[in-house]
Amino acid sequence: MIRITNMMQNNSLVRNLNRHQIALDETQNQLGTGLKIRKPSDDPSAATNQMYFRSRLNELAQYDENIADGYQRLQQVDGVLDKMGEIFQRVRVLTVQAGNGIYQGDKGFELEVAVGKEIDQHLRAIVDLANARDATGQPLFGGYVTERPPFEPIESKIKGLQGLELKNQYVGVEYRGDIGEQLREIEKGEYIPVTIPGNKVFWGTNVSVTSKVDNSAYQATSDQIFKIDNVEIHISVGDTIDDVIDKINNSPLEVKASKLAQDNISISSTAPHQIWMEDVGGGTVLKDIGLIEPSASEPPNNYSKSATVTGLSVFDVLIQLRNDLIQKDQERIGGRDLGDLDLALENILRHRSTVGARMNRMEEHEDRVSYDKMYMTELLAKNEGIDFPETIMNLKWLETIHSYALNVGSKIIKPTLMDFLR
Repeated sequence: MIRITNMMQNNSLVRNLNRHQIALDETQNQLGTGLKIRKPSDDPSAATNQMYFRSRLNELAQYDENIADGYQRLQQVDGVLDKMGEIFQRVRVLTVQAGNGIYQGDKGFELEVAVGKEIDQHLRAIVDLANARDATGQPLFGGYVTERPPFEPIESKIKGLQGLELKNQYVGVEYRGDIGEQLREIEKGEYIPVTIPGNKVFWGTNVSVTSKVDNSAYQATSDQIFKIDNVEIHISVGDTIDDVIDKINNSPLEVKASKLAQDNISISSTAPHQIWMEDVGGGTVLKDIGLIEPSASEPPNNYSKSATVTGLSVFDVLIQLRNDLIQKDQERIGGRDLGDLDLALENILRHRSTVGARMNRMEEHEDRVSYDKMYMTELLAKNEGIDFPETIMNLKWLETIHSYALNVGSKIIKPTLMDFLR
């Protein structure tokens, strides 16, 4: 038999009372905070889940901000393209009328000049739209270049009818941005471009750069790399001009290369944009085959001076039309100018459809992020939150047990002489 002493009974009572006090304290804290867990050791598995749920909610909140910001930028881009489309539709109406000879006759001179002046104002409006900025002051169409307007007009004087000089006219517009596309992360590793570089959206016709260098004996003397539209093309030692052409054509580019009669290489865009070419890492392939200038390393104004370059920006299309109107060249107005205008308008609409598709994708992903946030919040609440009715019942139960324990303990403790003194 085991001898039960008073000390053992007292110790057992104290242990039970302490355990009850701890349980009461934990339950009261849960009711006060509404949380099941105060420290990871309370429930390591639940604490791990909490960390994941909170981390995921933080990610979703950031994605939500990215989507809102990206959607706003795309809306601004879409607004600019919409306005450009309206301007080009108006210009097209004027071009068709001028090409059909509507402005001929006694008042023909004044009408032609008036239309030319209107085209000039539309040209200036397009330049302003091309230099549009977002709410933070960053250009919408400059790529990664944010410290200056992406398009710079070149002013000069031109000859009008009867030898008259027209001063302060736009005779060209240079692109000073780059070909970068600003991205917004909408999910881990998933990005959507929220800008379109100006060398694409503001180009009217396809571009062609044709070298004047005879490349029949060309052979690469070392392994080299060059870029076209930011896509790297690797040239191996011993590669000929045919190898260079094949590697360009097998790259994911809106550009095709071909060889002309004297092994001159020609690079042409398959969709209107200003072709971006550069040698990198000390390479000289593009310089050697006569496509870019040896002394100029940065695109886009580095085409070889001897190369033949064709293709028009939307600004060039309007400048060409304005000049032909002023010169009353009806044949060019109704033929070449109208055709180039249609190509430019088609390119604007093509990019606007791209922007619309990106906006639709943003909207769809916004719905998904909202659902994920709601689901994760619900999981987090279940994981860390208490069931108040159940917890209150537990508290009442613990208080009752503790009261019974105190009552029993008062009988276990051995009476002393003091209990009999009255």
